[in-house]
Amino acid sequence: MFNKSDNKLIDDIVTNLEDGSIPEDEVEKKPSDVIIVGGGRVGVHLIEKLNCPRYNITLIDDNSENLEALEEKYDDIRFIIGNATEKKTLEKAGIDTADIIVAATSVDEINLLIGITAQKYNLKKIIARTTDPSHIKMFRKLGVSEVVSPELAACSDIEKMIIPQNISEITVTGKGDFELIDISVKANRVVGKCVCDISPNKNFIIVLCHKKNETYIAQNNIILEKDDIVSVLVRTKYIKKTRKFFTKNNLLPI
Repeated sequence: MFNKSDNKLIDDIVTNLEDGSIPEDEVEKKPSDVIIVGGGRVGVHLIEKLNCPRYNITLIDDNSENLEALEEKYDDIRFIIGNATEKKTLEKAGIDTADIIVAATSVDEINLLIGITAQKYNLKKIIARTTDPSHIKMFRKLGVSEVVSPELAACSDIEKMIIPQNISEITVTGKGDFELIDISVKANRVVGKCVCDISPNKNFIIVLCHKKNETYIAQNNIILEKDDIVSVLVRTKYIKKTRKFFTKNNLLPI
């Protein structure tokens, strides 16, 4: 059962998806290719809202039983089983030629990682869901076209309740396979190195660098200096090793 917050969230996603996605004179010529990540309530309701000739929909989910049930219900939707944080899954879903991707899982870290990965492709829009309104500014700063939040959808005055903050004030949420953490740069192996020499690797990706009073998107040519703070999206089981990698000397690479 959807409540008002859920319905408003879906409407916001659809509005963002449709806003400027295809010029009006091309609507009848070419449908939009839309990838939806997450076969939960939001993903399924999006399918129901968008299931028309204007859209070619592909849904990605890592739960095979969930997809089997959906395949029985929706004949004209393409379903892909896999981890959407991996390029091979996104490419299997057709991200190379897609127009829009919607990261609609219930885990902010996964939606953010999908949003970052999707920027490598020629998409018209990247839309991501966040369960925490205080993450919206950070999502947008990292290149996500549109960010929607059920909390904001539920209350138009929610902005008055959000204290402006930078990413270094966001704590580990512990909600899934990936978590967003801040680490102080101390180890000799990273001090003086460019971001591209360190990130990404199979277990983490640096997303922001904080130098004194300035915050920067982690571009490849940024040089890490001692006592910089890096915001890192990391696989949950490698949090401890990743912290040590940036802070301790005499350790093997992770």
